Amino acid sequence: MRKADKFKDSWSISLWFFLTMMNLSFALALWAAFDTRSAIIDFLITLALMLYLAQRTPLHIFIDSEWLFIGKAKIEKKYIASIEVLSKPEIALLRTRDANANAYLDLRFWVPVGIKIEINDARDYTPYWLISTKHGDEIKKLLQR
Repeated sequence: MRKADKFKDSWSISLWFFLTMMNLSFALALWAAFDTRSAIIDFLITLALMLYLAQRTPLHIFIDSEWLFIGKAKIEKKYIASIEVLSKPEIALLRTRDANANAYLDLRFWVPVGIKIEINDARDYTPYWLISTKHGDEIKKLLQR
């Protein structure tokens, strides 16, 4: 039995920059309306909240010899029919216009690409899993073994 392969899609630098600038602009508004102490306290509290959310929101993917774990969901590898790596336009269509209401989605808005995993299980009405991840090619290789 080999060890599990792990993948994690953390926040992008652009998301960190955007949230930090929003935090600074709100602190600046508080400083203008009240005082420096209020602005610093607000900035530190919202920074702590950002750090907490950055730790809680990334998508964790684990692959071991028989199972695939994505977030809180798991499936045996024997029920995976096919894996397709999706580009930004392809995943955008599957998230919106071409979406299937029975599909399992585990998406992060800061990851524009992903994978589509077709499910072949007569007991499960879920046709596919749509997952946003930057590690699509690596995951596909591991699951096709």
